[in-house]
Amino acid sequence: MSKKSSLGRGLDALLARPVAEAAGTVSSGGVQTLDISRIVQAAYQPRQVFDPGSLAELAQSIREQGVLQPLLVRPRGESFEIVAGERRWRASQLAGLSELPVIIRDLGDREALEIAIVENLQREDLGPLEEARAYQALLDHGLNQERVAQAVGKGRSTVSNALRLLTLGEGALRALDGGQISAGHARAILAQPDADRAWALEQITSRGLNVREAEALRRESRTAAPIKVNPPRTYRQLELDLSRRTGTRVRITGEDKGKIELNYSSREELDRVLGLLGLEAGE
Repeated sequence: MSKKSSLGRGLDALLARPVAEAAGTVSSGGVQTLDISRIVQAAYQPRQVFDPGSLAELAQSIREQGVLQPLLVRPRGESFEIVAGERRWRASQLAGLSELPVIIRDLGDREALEIAIVENLQREDLGPLEEARAYQALLDHGLNQERVAQAVGKGRSTVSNALRLLTLGEGALRALDGGQISAGHARAILAQPDADRAWALEQITSRGLNVREAEALRRESRTAAPIKVNPPRTYRQLELDLSRRTGTRVRITGEDKGKIELNYSSREELDRVLGLLGLEAGE
């Protein structure tokens, strides 16, 4: 088998290649049936988080319609390891299936990893760090960034930017993995000097900054007089109370003197907020 990736033509091209039957399976036009107990979890699965609610919905669909797309597996001793389709395998277990349709391919580790990444990217299932770690795994298998980009059908800059996320500090990595910040926030943190990255993370999470605001963060010189960047805690609670009351974002700046900002994203939202205040917008 050639080691040159066929993923540029998509997964369908790969799945259309000839297949060898496995002992103890039933062949059906390249698709075979395997006992679910012989199928094992993927060694190279980029996605680490499987939403329980989504799996339950898929399991119900499988109970009603069956598994409409076969899994891609590779031989591993007496078992068969999932290359693509782990979510279907997990949901099928919840649905109580005893057999699954599969396509068997004799794939090397790098090919298996490439296919798993592409399948997840095509379905937009990977989080930013899962994607970055998957690219790093391909680098660990001897590819350079250019070849990684070719293998997964992405631009080199996309791969490079994703890999930069892995240089975040532990706190930012946990926040990104946990959904407290986005990839855009993470890139804004990376644009800060090393010594200011933890400070930037704290500012983003404590103040609820959007990406544009995060990109505009600049820390004052440590030799200058300290500047308050957060409202007092009493005002912070008031911000939250007003946000809940108005249903929109509220910011209070200043102490003895300052201003109150209420954000709106449409004329309808402005009219709603004004109505809560007993006012009407002028024409």
